[in-house]
Amino acid sequence: MKPISSRQVTCLLLVVLSGWSLTMTAQDGRDGWIALLLAGLCSLPVAALCCLACERMPQGDWFQLPRAAFGARGGTLYVWVLAAISLWSLCMTVLSGVIFLRTVSGGIWPVWLLTAALLVCAAAAAHRGVQPLVLWMQPMVWLVVLALLVSLVLSWKQLHVYELRPVLSDGVKDLPKRVYLLLSVPFGEVFYAAAVLGGQGTRIRNGLLRACVLAGVLLSVLYVRNICLLGEAGARGVLYPSYTAASVLSFGEAFQRGEVLISGSLLVCTVARAALILSFFAECAQAGSTCRKSRAVWLGVILAGAICILCAGSNQAFGMAQQWYQILFLPVVALAAGGLFAKVHTMSGS
Repeated sequence: MKPISSRQVTCLLLVVLSGWSLTMTAQDGRDGWIALLLAGLCSLPVAALCCLACERMPQGDWFQLPRAAFGARGGTLYVWVLAAISLWSLCMTVLSGVIFLRTVSGGIWPVWLLTAALLVCAAAAAHRGVQPLVLWMQPMVWLVVLALLVSLVLSWKQLHVYELRPVLSDGVKDLPKRVYLLLSVPFGEVFYAAAVLGGQGTRIRNGLLRACVLAGVLLSVLYVRNICLLGEAGARGVLYPSYTAASVLSFGEAFQRGEVLISGSLLVCTVARAALILSFFAECAQAGSTCRKSRAVWLGVILAGAICILCAGSNQAFGMAQQWYQILFLPVVALAAGGLFAKVHTMSGS
């Protein structure tokens, strides 16, 4: 099998992280772009930490490291805890896509149909392994980036830069908290990419670091665009500022439905993100039991589908679950990656 290149890694993670730009809110006001940019920069050491364990033992698969580091029982417990966390991530991913599509379509599509469609597409991308997934992402990244760039270019003449002033009018007291939440999600999900792609040398780390920087810049630019186009009050007053901004673009008769690009990009990014997380879940289930990966993929689909269908009708439940997910995900990732690296480093040094 041909080794995965650093550029392919960048394409994969950039598509996954770009999806956040389409559903991110503007509740942080005019200064939210600063928090996004700082979160992107702070994600670099997190991404590096997630890669270090595999770089210490490059000959092994990442999902075999927990058993080698913590023993049979400890390693099994480790991977099943991460499998449960990844199932939570998968549910948040699918629910965000389902709620977005239900909202912008006026609720004409049933929840079960949207959930099934997203999960089946993700399963089809995940069950064949990471190599086909990476190859699929190479052309998809151009589609996503092109859609976002077209949206930016078409909104250029309608931007009001004065909406950004004054910068940091509310001070920096709440900035660390906002950076932390954004560092946790979406940037903390670099952990999944590092694990699934692990065992292939330092080029994986280089590709992930490059994707984090590009995603941080892209998210910040789109946030600024939303504020300058809709105004601070207008952006805060809608659920999906990026979609609303695309729908109010005025570019003559040639471009009337900018929101179609946004919706299409979200579908691609949601499927890519779900496929990556589903692949991680399946690898964990395979490492922690005798279950084959193909069966583990469909196990994840069934579990996530049942949870999403039951919870999709309550936006309040989704909002609470997402809030706790953002709070807890980063410590779990740091503890899992740091603990594994510490054990592997001790083993390799002895």
